[in-house]
Amino acid sequence: MGHDMQRVPSTTLSGPDSASRPESRHLDAMHTTNDQLLPNGTQAYNGEIAEPWTQNGASGDTNLSGSDAELPQVDAKMIPLSITISRLITYAYTELVTLVDTLPARTDADRRSEILKYTDHMTDMLTKLLVLVRWAKHAPQIQKCQNIIAYLDSQNRYFDCAVDSIYAAFMSMPGVRMRNYDVGNAAEILSTGSYQRLPVAIKRMVPPPKLSKHQVRETLEAISGIIRRRILCGEPVPLAMRRYVIKNGRIVFTVPGEFEAQLTLLQYEDNIPWHIVSVRVLVAGDSLLPSEQQIAVNTRQIVEFAQQILVGASTQNQDSSVQPPQLVQLYDFLHQQCFTVLLETVYKQASVLRRAR
Repeated sequence: MGHDMQRVPSTTLSGPDSASRPESRHLDAMHTTNDQLLPNGTQAYNGEIAEPWTQNGASGDTNLSGSDAELPQVDAKMIPLSITISRLITYAYTELVTLVDTLPARTDADRRSEILKYTDHMTDMLTKLLVLVRWAKHAPQIQKCQNIIAYLDSQNRYFDCAVDSIYAAFMSMPGVRMRNYDVGNAAEILSTGSYQRLPVAIKRMVPPPKLSKHQVRETLEAISGIIRRRILCGEPVPLAMRRYVIKNGRIVFTVPGEFEAQLTLLQYEDNIPWHIVSVRVLVAGDSLLPSEQQIAVNTRQIVEFAQQILVGASTQNQDSSVQPPQLVQLYDFLHQQCFTVLLETVYKQASVLRRAR
């Protein structure tokens, strides 16, 4: 930033009566003093020229101590005082030239009024400038205070970052710590070959050993015997489902032309609902129908709904003896599904015949 200040011509700032005008005295005071810096290191008025500060210290006659040199320099949103003075002088000179050019065309009363307005306005502006110049004498102290505040803010941020890092390390330590070696249990296992102090609950989590083929065969025969006893001891079976076969732990009900259902028992109690292993719908659609007219039977969905019916029927039979037995409700549901497939097949055949005619 240069130290020279823009000056207006002497013929416009001085004259026969310039010493008696307040604005002239202000301009003379500004011309007879040197430029000094505002708080950002620019020029201000204190009777001598102070060179701008640098980041690592100071230059010229203004020397900063070692501690001041470490402070950050804050110069945001600051304007040099020399620029302010230069702009004010330029503004005053421009207004004065404009006033001189426009006064000859006005009356005496308007001239006196305009001159008075200009004088009052410039007096206010120069008075404010004089206050600013006097305030600028303390610019180095104000700059130092701002630098100290910025330094304290930066130290506070460093402290917060350090605290956050320490807390993050504290939260992560439990996951990386290593437990002490279990020397006692290791010695017991090496000496005895086993560990005798395991909790009993661990055995529940260990899957049982696989059954041998002989055990699987015996288990299936036992399940088949339980199914046979349940059917012979009064389990109501619909008349259409009297054709059944019991083998391999399952009972297979076959209704000719409708469906084939395989059921089993998962427990040995009498009131346990039947478990559906599979259902095969024997009602076939017409193969002569177009592909878009073929009927797709969702067997998985039928099994799910049928199993829900069996579970609900088991619960209802325990609460009341009026509800139909499990197998009766199963037959009604499967028979209805087969009948629905048959009706849809007939409807599609009729639709194809109607379009063919």
